[in-house]
Amino acid sequence: MNLKFIKTIALVESMRPITSILCLAGAYIGGIVAGASIFSFPLLLAITVVFLIGAGSMSFNDYFDREIDKIAHPKRPIPSKRLTPKESLYFSVLLFITAIAISYFINILCFSIAFFSLAGLYVYEIFLKNQGFAGNIIVAFLSAISFTFGGAAVGNPLASLLLSVIVFFLFAGRETLKDVQDVKGDLLSRHTLPMKIGEKPAAIVSSIFLIVAIILTPFPYILGQLGIGYLVFILLVDVMCIIGIFETLKDLKNTEKTVNLLRTAAGIGVIAILIGAIL
Repeated sequence: MNLKFIKTIALVESMRPITSILCLAGAYIGGIVAGASIFSFPLLLAITVVFLIGAGSMSFNDYFDREIDKIAHPKRPIPSKRLTPKESLYFSVLLFITAIAISYFINILCFSIAFFSLAGLYVYEIFLKNQGFAGNIIVAFLSAISFTFGGAAVGNPLASLLLSVIVFFLFAGRETLKDVQDVKGDLLSRHTLPMKIGEKPAAIVSSIFLIVAIILTPFPYILGQLGIGYLVFILLVDVMCIIGIFETLKDLKNTEKTVNLLRTAAGIGVIAILIGAIL
Protein backbone atom coordinates (compact mmCIF):
# COMPACT_ATOMS: atom_id res chain seq x y z
CA MET A 1 0.00 0.00 0.00
CA ASN A 2 1.23 3.50 -0.85
CA LEU A 3 3.13 5.08 2.05
CA LYS A 4 1.50 8.49 1.55
CA PHE A 5 -1.95 6.88 1.70
CA ILE A 6 -1.02 5.07 4.93
CA LYS A 7 0.23 8.35 6.44
CA THR A 8 -2.93 10.18 5.39
CA ILE A 9 -5.20 7.56 6.94
CA ALA A 10 -3.10 7.64 10.13
CA LEU A 11 -3.32 11.45 10.33
CA VAL A 12 -7.10 11.34 9.91
CA GLU A 13 -7.32 8.61 12.53
CA SER A 14 -5.19 10.66 14.95
CA MET A 15 -7.82 13.43 14.76
CA ARG A 16 -10.51 11.07 16.19
CA PRO A 17 -13.03 12.52 13.69
CA ILE A 18 -16.18 11.37 15.51
CA THR A 19 -15.04 12.81 18.85
CA SER A 20 -13.86 16.02 17.18
CA ILE A 21 -17.21 16.44 15.43
CA LEU A 22 -18.96 16.04 18.77
CA CYS A 23 -16.71 18.81 20.14
CA LEU A 24 -18.07 21.31 17.65
CA ALA A 25 -21.68 20.58 18.66
CA GLY A 26 -21.26 22.73 21.77
CA ALA A 27 -20.11 25.74 19.75
CA TYR A 28 -22.93 25.35 17.25
CA ILE A 29 -25.56 25.06 19.98
CA GLY A 30 -24.04 28.03 21.82
CA GLY A 31 -24.35 30.14 18.69
CA ILE A 32 -27.95 29.10 18.04
CA VAL A 33 -28.90 29.86 21.65
CA ALA A 34 -27.25 33.27 21.21
CA GLY A 35 -29.60 34.03 18.32
CA ALA A 36 -27.61 33.01 15.24
CA SER A 37 -29.26 31.61 12.13
CA ILE A 38 -28.45 27.99 11.34
CA PHE A 39 -26.27 29.10 8.41
CA SER A 40 -24.52 32.00 10.15
CA PHE A 41 -21.08 32.40 8.55
CA PRO A 42 -19.30 33.48 11.80
CA LEU A 43 -20.83 30.46 13.53
CA LEU A 44 -19.65 28.14 10.77
CA LEU A 45 -16.15 29.57 11.22
CA ALA A 46 -16.47 29.02 14.98
CA ILE A 47 -17.37 25.35 14.68
CA THR A 48 -14.46 24.92 12.26
CA VAL A 49 -12.13 26.38 14.89
CA VAL A 50 -13.51 24.09 17.59
CA PHE A 51 -13.19 21.07 15.32
CA LEU A 52 -9.56 21.90 14.52
CA ILE A 53 -8.65 22.48 18.17
CA GLY A 54 -10.42 19.26 19.19
CA ALA A 55 -8.71 17.28 16.43
CA GLY A 56 -5.34 18.87 17.19
CA SER A 57 -5.69 18.08 20.89
CA MET A 58 -6.18 14.39 20.05
CA SER A 59 -2.97 14.25 18.01
CA PHE A 60 -1.20 16.38 20.64
CA ASN A 61 -2.30 13.92 23.32
CA ASP A 62 -1.04 10.99 21.23
CA TYR A 63 2.41 12.57 21.19
CA PHE A 64 2.61 12.84 24.99
CA ASP A 65 0.96 9.47 25.66
CA ARG A 66 3.01 7.52 23.13
CA GLU A 67 4.73 5.33 25.75
CA ILE A 68 1.49 4.56 27.59
CA ASP A 69 -0.27 3.83 24.30
CA LYS A 70 2.26 1.12 23.46
CA ILE A 71 0.43 -0.95 26.07
CA ALA A 72 -2.99 0.68 26.38
CA HIS A 73 -3.68 1.50 22.70
CA PRO A 74 -1.14 -0.32 20.49
CA LYS A 75 -3.20 0.20 17.31
CA ARG A 76 -3.04 4.00 17.46
CA PRO A 77 -0.91 5.72 14.76
CA ILE A 78 2.27 6.23 16.81
CA PRO A 79 2.61 2.85 18.59
CA SER A 80 1.62 1.08 15.36
CA LYS A 81 4.49 3.02 13.68
CA ARG A 82 2.27 4.52 10.99
CA LEU A 83 3.23 7.96 12.31
CA THR A 84 6.38 9.10 14.04
CA PRO A 85 6.01 11.14 17.25
CA LYS A 86 7.30 14.25 15.45
CA GLU A 87 4.77 13.84 12.63
CA SER A 88 1.96 13.68 15.16
CA LEU A 89 3.27 16.71 17.02
CA TYR A 90 3.80 18.80 13.88
CA PHE A 91 0.35 17.87 12.61
CA SER A 92 -1.29 19.01 15.86
CA VAL A 93 0.63 22.30 15.74
CA LEU A 94 -0.53 22.83 12.14
CA LEU A 95 -4.15 22.30 13.19
CA PHE A 96 -3.74 24.67 16.15
CA ILE A 97 -2.17 27.42 14.01
CA THR A 98 -4.96 27.08 11.46
CA ALA A 99 -7.58 27.30 14.21
CA ILE A 100 -6.00 30.41 15.72
CA ALA A 101 -5.74 32.06 12.29
CA ILE A 102 -9.42 31.42 11.54
CA SER A 103 -10.49 32.65 15.00
CA TYR A 104 -8.72 35.96 14.32
CA PHE A 105 -11.08 36.58 11.42
CA ILE A 106 -14.18 35.96 13.56
CA ASN A 107 -13.55 38.57 16.25
CA ILE A 108 -11.05 39.44 18.98
CA LEU A 109 -13.00 37.65 21.71
CA CYS A 110 -13.03 34.38 19.77
CA PHE A 111 -9.31 34.79 19.08
CA SER A 112 -8.69 35.31 22.81
CA ILE A 113 -10.79 32.30 23.84
CA ALA A 114 -9.06 30.08 21.27
CA PHE A 115 -5.61 31.29 22.32
CA PHE A 116 -6.20 30.79 26.05
CA SER A 117 -7.86 27.42 25.44
CA LEU A 118 -4.72 26.25 23.62
CA ALA A 119 -2.59 27.66 26.43
CA GLY A 120 -4.72 25.70 28.90
CA LEU A 121 -4.33 22.56 26.82
CA TYR A 122 -0.55 22.99 26.78
CA VAL A 123 -0.41 23.58 30.54
CA TYR A 124 -2.57 20.50 31.08
CA GLU A 125 -0.41 18.19 28.96
CA ILE A 126 2.92 19.47 30.30
CA PHE A 127 2.20 20.23 33.95
CA LEU A 128 -1.24 19.12 35.17
CA LYS A 129 -2.11 15.85 33.44
CA ASN A 130 -0.72 13.79 36.28
CA GLN A 131 -1.90 16.13 39.02
CA GLY A 132 -5.48 14.91 39.19
CA PHE A 133 -7.81 17.61 40.42
CA ALA A 134 -6.17 20.58 38.69
CA GLY A 135 -6.17 18.58 35.47
CA ASN A 136 -9.86 17.77 35.98
CA ILE A 137 -10.68 21.47 36.22
CA ILE A 138 -8.82 22.22 32.97
CA VAL A 139 -10.56 19.34 31.14
CA ALA A 140 -13.97 20.53 32.39
CA PHE A 141 -13.20 24.11 31.34
CA LEU A 142 -12.05 23.10 27.85
CA SER A 143 -15.15 20.91 27.43
CA ALA A 144 -17.48 23.71 28.51
CA ILE A 145 -16.02 26.80 26.85
CA SER A 146 -17.16 25.78 23.35
CA PHE A 147 -20.73 26.91 24.13
CA THR A 148 -19.53 30.41 25.03
CA PHE A 149 -17.24 30.39 22.00
CA GLY A 150 -20.23 29.82 19.73
CA GLY A 151 -22.08 32.71 21.38
CA ALA A 152 -19.02 34.93 21.11
CA ALA A 153 -18.79 34.22 17.38
CA VAL A 154 -22.19 35.85 16.85
CA GLY A 155 -21.56 38.72 19.25
CA ASN A 156 -23.54 37.43 22.23
CA PRO A 157 -21.28 35.36 24.51
CA LEU A 158 -23.33 35.96 27.66
CA ALA A 159 -26.34 34.23 26.13
CA SER A 160 -24.55 30.87 26.15
CA LEU A 161 -22.33 31.42 29.21
CA LEU A 162 -24.80 29.69 31.52
CA LEU A 163 -24.65 26.56 29.37
CA SER A 164 -20.86 26.57 29.72
CA VAL A 165 -21.16 26.87 33.49
CA ILE A 166 -23.58 23.93 33.71
CA VAL A 167 -21.40 21.74 31.49
CA PHE A 168 -18.32 22.74 33.50
CA PHE A 169 -19.79 21.54 36.80
CA LEU A 170 -21.16 18.36 35.21
CA PHE A 171 -17.80 17.44 33.67
CA ALA A 172 -15.81 18.44 36.77
CA GLY A 173 -18.00 16.12 38.82
CA ARG A 174 -17.62 13.27 36.37
CA GLU A 175 -13.85 13.66 35.97
CA THR A 176 -13.36 13.71 39.76
CA LEU A 177 -15.50 10.61 40.11
CA LYS A 178 -13.44 8.87 37.41
CA ASP A 179 -10.38 9.45 39.61
CA VAL A 180 -12.18 7.70 42.46
CA GLN A 181 -12.89 4.80 40.12
CA ASP A 182 -9.27 4.65 38.86
CA VAL A 183 -7.48 5.29 42.16
CA LYS A 184 -5.69 1.93 42.25
CA GLY A 185 -4.57 2.10 38.63
CA ASP A 186 -3.35 5.69 39.07
CA LEU A 187 -1.08 4.98 42.04
CA LEU A 188 2.11 4.71 39.97
CA SER A 189 1.53 7.57 37.53
CA ARG A 190 -0.82 10.25 38.91
CA HIS A 191 -1.50 12.24 42.08
CA THR A 192 -5.27 12.54 42.12
CA LEU A 193 -7.70 14.06 44.61
CA PRO A 194 -8.79 10.71 46.14
CA MET A 195 -5.13 9.92 46.81
CA LYS A 196 -4.73 13.21 48.68
CA ILE A 197 -7.97 13.40 50.68
CA GLY A 198 -9.39 9.88 50.44
CA GLU A 199 -11.88 8.22 48.12
CA LYS A 200 -15.05 9.05 50.08
CA PRO A 201 -14.21 12.79 50.53
CA ALA A 202 -13.33 12.97 46.81
CA ALA A 203 -16.69 11.37 45.99
CA ILE A 204 -18.34 14.07 48.11
CA VAL A 205 -16.47 16.79 46.18
CA SER A 206 -17.68 15.18 42.93
CA SER A 207 -21.23 15.15 44.28
CA ILE A 208 -21.05 18.86 45.14
CA PHE A 209 -20.07 19.67 41.56
CA LEU A 210 -22.98 17.59 40.27
CA ILE A 211 -25.45 19.16 42.70
CA VAL A 212 -24.46 22.65 41.53
CA ALA A 213 -25.02 21.52 37.93
CA ILE A 214 -28.45 20.13 38.85
CA ILE A 215 -29.46 23.38 40.58
CA LEU A 216 -28.46 25.41 37.52
CA THR A 217 -30.11 23.23 34.86
CA PRO A 218 -33.62 24.79 34.97
CA PHE A 219 -32.36 28.35 34.49
CA PRO A 220 -31.85 28.29 30.68
CA TYR A 221 -35.60 27.50 30.45
CA ILE A 222 -36.60 29.96 33.19
CA LEU A 223 -34.62 32.73 31.47
CA GLY A 224 -36.24 31.93 28.14
CA GLN A 225 -33.02 30.80 26.46
CA LEU A 226 -34.28 27.28 25.70
CA GLY A 227 -37.75 25.86 25.12
CA ILE A 228 -39.88 23.25 26.86
CA GLY A 229 -38.13 20.41 24.99
CA TYR A 230 -34.96 21.25 26.92
CA LEU A 231 -36.75 21.14 30.27
CA VAL A 232 -38.27 17.72 29.61
CA PHE A 233 -34.97 16.09 28.68
CA ILE A 234 -32.81 17.92 31.21
CA LEU A 235 -35.03 16.66 34.03
CA LEU A 236 -34.03 13.15 32.95
CA VAL A 237 -30.37 14.21 33.17
CA ASP A 238 -30.97 15.59 36.67
CA VAL A 239 -32.61 12.34 37.79
CA MET A 240 -29.68 10.33 36.44
CA CYS A 241 -27.19 12.58 38.26
CA ILE A 242 -29.14 12.30 41.53
CA ILE A 243 -29.23 8.49 41.22
CA GLY A 244 -25.47 8.53 40.54
CA ILE A 245 -24.78 10.66 43.61
CA PHE A 246 -26.82 8.42 45.93
CA GLU A 247 -25.37 5.21 44.51
CA THR A 248 -21.78 6.43 44.86
CA LEU A 249 -22.14 7.80 48.37
CA LYS A 250 -23.98 4.64 49.44
CA ASP A 251 -21.15 2.39 48.27
CA LEU A 252 -17.97 3.39 46.43
CA LYS A 253 -18.10 0.03 44.63
CA ASN A 254 -20.87 1.59 42.53
CA THR A 255 -18.51 4.24 41.16
CA GLU A 256 -17.87 2.52 37.82
CA LYS A 257 -21.60 2.22 37.21
CA THR A 258 -22.09 5.87 38.18
CA VAL A 259 -19.33 7.09 35.83
CA ASN A 260 -21.02 5.28 32.93
CA LEU A 261 -24.38 6.71 33.98
CA LEU A 262 -22.95 10.23 33.99
CA ARG A 263 -21.43 9.69 30.54
CA THR A 264 -24.91 8.84 29.25
CA ALA A 265 -26.37 11.80 31.14
CA ALA A 266 -23.88 14.17 29.50
CA GLY A 267 -24.88 12.89 26.06
CA ILE A 268 -28.58 13.35 26.83
CA GLY A 269 -27.77 16.82 28.17
CA VAL A 270 -26.32 17.87 24.80
CA ILE A 271 -29.43 16.49 23.08
CA ALA A 272 -31.61 18.39 25.58
CA ILE A 273 -29.87 21.68 24.75
CA LEU A 274 -30.18 21.04 21.02
CA ILE A 275 -33.89 20.19 21.28
CA GLY A 276 -34.45 23.19 23.54
CA ALA A 277 -32.90 25.47 20.95
CA ILE A 278 -35.36 24.17 18.35
CA LEU A 279 -38.54 23.69 20.40
